[in-house]
Amino acid sequence: MKSDLLTSAYLRIGTRLRSIAGRLLGDDDADDALQDAFVRLWSRCDMIQSDNHAEGLLISTVRNLSIDRLRRYSRYSASETGEMTSDDTVDDTEDDIYDEVSTLIDNILSERDRTILYQRDRDEWEYEEIAEYHSISVVNVRAIISRSRRIIREQFNMRAHGNKQI
Repeated sequence: MKSDLLTSAYLRIGTRLRSIAGRLLGDDDADDALQDAFVRLWSRCDMIQSDNHAEGLLISTVRNLSIDRLRRYSRYSASETGEMTSDDTVDDTEDDIYDEVSTLIDNILSERDRTILYQRDRDEWEYEEIAEYHSISVVNVRAIISRSRRIIREQFNMRAHGNKQI
């Protein structure tokens, strides 16, 4: 059973995972990050192919969730105190870009293409996993991702440069 692969990998490298989260978040929040990672991967456990694959997914998911939590905490702390750091303007610009790209993805891409792009870039699924999930070939997955990225990049550049074609 695929859930056994995830569970055994979690039990085997749990200390390592807690260390990764603890270095980024501190010990108090590390357990929450581990739990979130496990729950997130549990819904995808049927896609896990081997022990190594399960370990890799756990490590990358814990790391990414910890970084996301750290970013949320730092934004919340800065806005709560009203303080601005030298990185705030950079963060605001990055947030604006992220919001604009997210809006483009949501408004331009079809549901299937958007899902495939998110599975690859946000959720870090392998091409083979995506192909199996959507019952299409790996070549089609790569083409959809490439085309989606190109479309979003072109639309973003057009908006950023006053609707001029670049």
